[in-house]
Amino acid sequence: MTPELSLRDAQHAILDRITPLDPENIPLPRALGRISAVSLKSTIPKPAFDQSTRDGYAVAAVSASVPGRNDLVSFRLAGEVAAGDPDRLAVRLDEAVRIMTGAMLPAGTKRVVPCEACREERGRVAMPATAFSEPCRFIRKRGSTLAAGRVLVPQGRSVRPDHLLALGENNYTVLPVCRRPRVAVLCTGSELVVPGTRARRGQKISGNSLLLGGLLAECGAEPFDQGTVRDQVDDIAGALAACLAAQPQVILTTGGMGPGKYDLIEHVVDRLGGIVIYRGLQVRPGRATLFALLDNVPLFALPGPPPAVRLLFHELVAPALRKMQGRRRVYPRPLRARLTETVQVKKRGRLNLKGAVLSLEKGLLRARPTTATEAMNGILLLPAASRRLEKGTAVTAHLVGRAAALF
Repeated sequence: MTPELSLRDAQHAILDRITPLDPENIPLPRALGRISAVSLKSTIPKPAFDQSTRDGYAVAAVSASVPGRNDLVSFRLAGEVAAGDPDRLAVRLDEAVRIMTGAMLPAGTKRVVPCEACREERGRVAMPATAFSEPCRFIRKRGSTLAAGRVLVPQGRSVRPDHLLALGENNYTVLPVCRRPRVAVLCTGSELVVPGTRARRGQKISGNSLLLGGLLAECGAEPFDQGTVRDQVDDIAGALAACLAAQPQVILTTGGMGPGKYDLIEHVVDRLGGIVIYRGLQVRPGRATLFALLDNVPLFALPGPPPAVRLLFHELVAPALRKMQGRRRVYPRPLRARLTETVQVKKRGRLNLKGAVLSLEKGLLRARPTTATEAMNGILLLPAASRRLEKGTAVTAHLVGRAAALF
């Protein structure tokens, strides 16, 4: 039997056997939330040409010295350019061209004077002499906002709505993204029935497939439910063979991992020629868990109780899925939080994982265990030596879900 591992050793043992999936090309509108397989760079400087930032008049220079501060300077009006006009005009000495916000500057433009400071009359435009003694404003130079070749989306980052804007403006229509891993979900237990079924005496309704389906989708994976099977060797073996036939990148099972007579997952893995990497962790919950390779497909065998499924998924399965999708960060960043209530630990000697509600209060991270009906947004990692942690104690916490890969 393989020895029990620490949580960190188990995470490393898993990731050592996980490789990123090959990329695929998808249309830009479908790329939201996907992981960029390469660093995507700007191909067009922003702006793509020198442009005006105000409605006004583009001028070149004044032929004579600028008059006094209270005087006006008059220019011959030589034309007009609007935003989107493709033809580039030229402005000459003592000329002005009427220009709109966002329009391309005429060749020779030295400054733009806002229209509210000017007066047009009989083919000429007058503007205050002070406009020529002030710093040159209202011109946005080509590439001043973003130069060509700048990274828009780094490799391994999730594509967000702002990225879609930037990529579209740089004429991207198709993106290379990491494939989403397909994950087979199999629940075991003779006592289990699916939601919508009336449970008989001794049976219980199982929601693990729904829980895992949601967790997998939140991680960017594509779950497919392989149903629920009885605690019989042949039934479990047949169900796992069916999982393999569907060619998933990962297999997840729940139940069948205790020391009892009907806890058969490890036996079936051996029967099918699988390689067990570890069996049990020095973590609570986690003694009843297994990681194996079945025809080189990673198999995570989790306990049956949903609280344990949820905690171990975030700490063991989610990092593997992130690596498969090429994410730059696969582990959640450890955070320090203060307990808002006293926490009892059932058993010392093992790292204890507890679902938590994390919140910011006056700039400080606070934490407390979840109640039975609350959705958790974090996990507390409580030291093995602890039996009781008082209110105000600083503890280590992890964010879960999409936030875990961001910070």
